[in-house]
Order: sequence, then C-alpha cells, then structure tokens
Amino acid sequence: MKGHIERAYFGGTFFEYALQNRTADAVIILPDFPSRNKYDNLIKLFHDRGYHVFVPRYKGSYQSNGKFLSKNIVDDLIDFIDDLEKGQVKNLWDLKKRDFKVNRKLLVGCSFSAPIALGLAAKTQKFSHIILMSPIWDFSTYKPEAEEKDLKKLSEFVQRAYKNCYRYSFKDIMKKLKKFKELSPEFYLPILLKKPILVMHDPNDKVVSFKYTKEKLGELQNATYIEHLLGHKFTDSLISSHWQMIDKFIKINYFEKKD
Repeated sequence: MKGHIERAYFGGTFFEYALQNRTADAVIILPDFPSRNKYDNLIKLFHDRGYHVFVPRYKGSYQSNGKFLSKNIVDDLIDFIDDLEKGQVKNLWDLKKRDFKVNRKLLVGCSFSAPIALGLAAKTQKFSHIILMSPIWDFSTYKPEAEEKDLKKLSEFVQRAYKNCYRYSFKDIMKKLKKFKELSPEFYLPILLKKPILVMHDPNDKVVSFKYTKEKLGELQNATYIEHLLGHKFTDSLISSHWQMIDKFIKINYFEKKD
C-alpha cells in the first residue's frame, strides 16, 4: 500500500480512510455491531485494488460523537456521504487538508450493517453497487441461529463490555432499530429491485441463517450470489479469495450511469 491509512471527522462522525492520487471509485464500509477497532487489512485490500476507502464509525460508537441510535442511523450516514461528496478531508495527524475526486460509490455492509446499507442506498440512491456479507435483511423478523447473535442479549453484553466504545442507555436494541423505517425491506426493496447487489453468504452460517438470504435473492432482480465456506465473518481473506468474482460483478454492472 503506497498511501497511509489516515483519520478524520466529518461533523461528529469519525472515520478512517485511504485515498488514491487520482479520481477513483470509492468503497464505503459500514461496521458490524459490535465492530472491530481495526480495519487496516480491509482498507489496504481495497486501496491496493485502486479504490478510495472510507470506514465511518456510527454516531455514539468509538470516536464518533453522540449516543448510539439516539437518532436515525441512516440520516447520520447521509450527512457523512454529503460531506464525502465535497471532496475534501482534513487529516487529524497533521491537520492538512487534501482534495480527492470520487467517480462511483460502492457500499459494503456485513451482518448488522446490511439493512443499514440497504436503507442508506435506497434513501440516497447515490451508490452504484452494494456488497453484502452474511446479511441480516430485516431486524423485525430476524431470529438468530446462535445465542451470541441474539441482538437483544448482544446489546446488553456490549453495554457491559464496550461501555467506552458504545454509548447508549436503551435495553432493547430491536425496539430501537424497528423505529427506523429505512431498515425495513418494505422500504428498501421496491427501490433497490434492479440495483446491482452482490451477496456473499456461507450456506452453513450458524450466526445469521442463509435461509433469509435465499428468500431475498429470489425477490431481487439484479442480485449476484457468491457461495463460500469461510463462515460468518467479513475478513480480508474472504475478499481476497473471491476477488476475481467480486471484480467481475463490479465490472459487469459498470454500465450504470454515474451518480
């Protein structure tokens, strides 16, 4: 990787990023819940393949301001995308500003962040491609295959174990998420029926059942499915091992008009 991974704020949203020295497509990666604190390998992977890369932190998580899910999470991300489209960032290390130019924008969501990505893409219609890893599709009907992915229990655990990384006081995350209509298939599916969507999901996933993905793949008109047997997690090794097919998906669907 020729460039460095840098850090900045757009408004109250903290993010990590790596820029190309030319106009390029941008990959925006939305974190899972709870998310890792280090995305270096994934940022490096996409950057080395020619993309600008941005990883925002949800409001109320890690270095971002505010309380988690106190406001509409999709609207918070829309503010982030609006700032990104201005094409300028100030690096927190040396406080220098740097201009960049984005062609198309690709949105990546994994598990918890998948319906957030779909809601964001539907509400803004600013993304040329959507890539989903082991996706939850609908928080209102989601039933975990494994106890550790029960979101209500998980949110209680995160409040105990990540108290300085996630800041919230609610007891039931499912009730909070159901308040945001953008996260519902009834909202995003009609808008995204023809959008190029790539889904990667292990059919033996024990955390988020593949049966939901199989159902939604039958409803979408321009979805591509890549089967793998590498489990639930979104890793750079997963992307690397299937990069040829991912790259093909992006290029085949590149006929779409620029945003």
